[in-house]
Amino acid sequence: MRKNRFRIILTLIFIALSVYFLYPTYKDYQFNKEIAQLKTSEDSLAYFEKNAADVLKAREKRLKLGLDLQGGMYVIMEVDIAKLLLDLSKKQDDVLRQTLEETSQQVKTSDDDFIDIFESKLLQKGTSLKAYYGELRDDEAEIRSNLRSEVENAIDRAIQVVRNRVDQYGVSEPVIQKKGSSRLVVELPGVSNVQEVRSLLQGTALLEFKLVIDPEIAVKVMQRINTYLAGGNLDTLDQSDTLNISGKDTAPKKDTTSITNKKDTTKKEVTKKEDIRKDTSKQKDTLSDTADLTEDTNAMNEQMSEEEFKKKNPWFYLVRVQQFQDGSVAWFARESDRPQIQRILSRREVIDLIPNDVGFYWSHKPVFVEGGEKIYQFYILKKEPELTGGVVVNARANIDPQNNTPVVYMEMNSDGAADWARITGANINKQIAIVLDNSVYSAPVVRSKITGGNSQIEGMANIQEAKLLEIVLKAGALPAPLSIIEERTVGPSLGEDSIQKGLYSSLISLVLVALFMVVYYRFAGGVADIALLFNFLFVMGIMASFQATLTLPGIAGLILTIGMAVDSNVLIYERIREELWSGKPIKTSIEIGYKKALSAIIDSHVTSVITGIILYQFGTGPIQGFALTLIIGLVANLFTAIIITRIVFDIMTDKGKTQINFG
Repeated sequence: MRKNRFRIILTLIFIALSVYFLYPTYKDYQFNKEIAQLKTSEDSLAYFEKNAADVLKAREKRLKLGLDLQGGMYVIMEVDIAKLLLDLSKKQDDVLRQTLEETSQQVKTSDDDFIDIFESKLLQKGTSLKAYYGELRDDEAEIRSNLRSEVENAIDRAIQVVRNRVDQYGVSEPVIQKKGSSRLVVELPGVSNVQEVRSLLQGTALLEFKLVIDPEIAVKVMQRINTYLAGGNLDTLDQSDTLNISGKDTAPKKDTTSITNKKDTTKKEVTKKEDIRKDTSKQKDTLSDTADLTEDTNAMNEQMSEEEFKKKNPWFYLVRVQQFQDGSVAWFARESDRPQIQRILSRREVIDLIPNDVGFYWSHKPVFVEGGEKIYQFYILKKEPELTGGVVVNARANIDPQNNTPVVYMEMNSDGAADWARITGANINKQIAIVLDNSVYSAPVVRSKITGGNSQIEGMANIQEAKLLEIVLKAGALPAPLSIIEERTVGPSLGEDSIQKGLYSSLISLVLVALFMVVYYRFAGGVADIALLFNFLFVMGIMASFQATLTLPGIAGLILTIGMAVDSNVLIYERIREELWSGKPIKTSIEIGYKKALSAIIDSHVTSVITGIILYQFGTGPIQGFALTLIIGLVANLFTAIIITRIVFDIMTDKGKTQINFG
């Protein structure tokens, strides 16, 4: 018993971890079962609002199901590289158009690089890339490299736009990944409206520049919503009143992203800074009537419990406000509260409380994490954009050599430059949000009037964030069209049928294998069956811990794993039987059996794992699902066959057992 202590502890740890990671899947199943039993949509909505945090947490951490098990859409989209190269060309003629068309046709049946084929065909026609994309002194290799970079950026922009739209559409657990040199694979579980999804994915990216609402107006709007939800009398609210409430002082440092004109001289910047200080002081004076929001919140938190605060201020419990030293205000909300906030804002009574020219928007990603919960920034913007992304002709992320910080240089056309000068001049020291498809990517502060259409956006945390902003800004300039070249829809009933048949086949295979082991190896076969059950538990637990996706081919891999799980025990048991037939005692036979069979077991598993890795690396979705469960099953099988069964036999022999039936 003592020599097996470590093995027993390790086994118990693995069992506990597997149960822990599978528990959210069980909870999600229970929630769905309870919701399905509710008779009306109102009851379902009330139940969801009451248990929203627990439901979303379980859904996020559950074992994921693929399209073939829960239904949805599988779409392959292709970036129109030919259209992109046509737009990038400095001159357009029939030779260029014909060459691009021929290249597009050849790429459909070939994995060769688009630029290589395109350049080769141009050379065959007596011309070159330089004739359409370069100047007299430009190097051909440099032109080729620049075109490849443009193509890669176009695909990155397409991925970003599609991901942003899918997230806003509300699809849970979407899969968006690059395939080959110009294609995207999009998997949308639970989606059934084909036409709606097609228009969602293929629409032109909408980039807008919108003004952030003044803090005093934003606070008044929020107060009215809070008063309504708390059941208060809106008629008692004076127009000059503002709510002295703030969330916990855990918000990050205010976004100091700024827009400056890189052509400004030092003298001009000094003048502008003086103007900014004056504007800021005025803003503080305006907000001084509201008192210090943070101090009032701290006072409230000391006087009432969290439940009391939630009851008296339901809106400000969901949307926390943070006031900064310069007078500006920012709003934050937990990711788990977003669905409830959206439902509140969609109520007709709440819509009537909001000015017609005001809209609510979310940051495209969490701004920080608090207590393991993702926190998003909640923006209140003017609905009508000051400018759209069509005027942006170029954007470039770089490192500012003066202060070694990431910046993004944005360039506009002549029409956009004139409007931008007017807009920035009229909104100095105010925030202008950069919005792509109703998601806010940045809200820099205007530091001075920007003329000439060249802007410098500062304040990004790192070069990756700057690169993302570059992609967003380019989404409204020279977009490469996306076309759907393959589309498959799996109905929910078919997915449910797949789940049932997959479970039945797994159980049948498990029962048949278990019966064979018991019939052929008697007591030892029963021990192998116990190890088989633990193997099944470990496989599902490991998949849940990595939030892997279980697919129909994955179930096939699981069934294959069940057969291979007892294969190891067969090797061990046959070796033990040989030792017993030669007259060795049971304890010695078991030790020799495990020792002699170990090399063969490891060899077979290692070769199978290598095969599974190759399948996962070079296969597509269904093949990857099969390979993933196979690899996990093989790893779990090594542990259950060698460790768990050995523990049982060692405990029996240590207690003086001299006879164990191996068939």
